Amino acid sequence: MATITDILGSNHRRTIPRRWAKHHTRLCEERDRLLARDLSPPEASSTKMDELADAGAAETLQGMTLVNAAATREVLHEVLEALRRIERGTYGICEITGEPIEEKRLQAIPWARYSFAGQDDLEKGGFGRKTGLPPLETVIEAEPAEEDDDQASSKNEPDAN
Repeated sequence: MATITDILGSNHRRTIPRRWAKHHTRLCEERDRLLARDLSPPEASSTKMDELADAGAAETLQGMTLVNAAATREVLHEVLEALRRIERGTYGICEITGEPIEEKRLQAIPWARYSFAGQDDLEKGGFGRKTGLPPLETVIEAEPAEEDDDQASSKNEPDAN
């Protein structure tokens, strides 16, 4: 009868290139530190409406806890992806330029996916930051087109006089 190891293969650890051993160790420590955090959602506040100041403080604390948990999950995802890149042999290579990521950058941010040049290109293209609203120029440009449509439709309508 076949064992699980026979079917799935041995559970051997991949060898980490000596060049990335320190980064791998730091990433594993960061992963463990992030996993130790409490990411559970905060309990609902039982503050009565009569205590508005306390309710406001509880709401602020709950919001901050949610933001902190989301940021922790995001960094944890980046750390796990960096560990996968080490295992696949693509760690330290910029995902945009294909060039090596600077050693100073990897020392500062071991989960970095982009070189300085790649990050700069990404930010110039508008993808380096999360946007909630479109730039003001796009809103202003859209308004005259709507006015033109209104004027065109009013020109096509017969006068009621």
